[in-house]
Amino acid sequence: MGTSSGCSAARHRVTIRHGIEACPSEAADALLSVPALQCWFVARHGQWRTLSHESHFDVLVVHIEVFDLRDAEDIAQRFVASQGATFSEILIYAQPESRADGTRIRRVRWTREKGRETLDFEAPIEESSPT
Repeated sequence: MGTSSGCSAARHRVTIRHGIEACPSEAADALLSVPALQCWFVARHGQWRTLSHESHFDVLVVHIEVFDLRDAEDIAQRFVASQGATFSEILIYAQPESRADGTRIRRVRWTREKGRETLDFEAPIEESSPT
């Protein structure tokens, strides 16, 4: 099972959760690829995965799920290292793997002009509307 991600893979083994396995090493080199959307990566405090990503002109927006929000800045740096030449702004929205508290999101914003900024905020839990 490939768990290489450039982070401390020796300290944390990625477990299969929700039927999703650990990322192969080639996914770590292509964070926007289809294989990278279908696996767990290793981070310093646990694991993480990409939920979705989209680009708008020269802005990349990535939604991730993390075991620990403390890893959001390191994960954002990985996207900046691989995509910073293509995009002038990269926004990473990290949500906890277990949203028991339901609402805490960490946004890491990187721009060529200002570098990295981090903002924590509370987002409402989406509830299905009655029909």
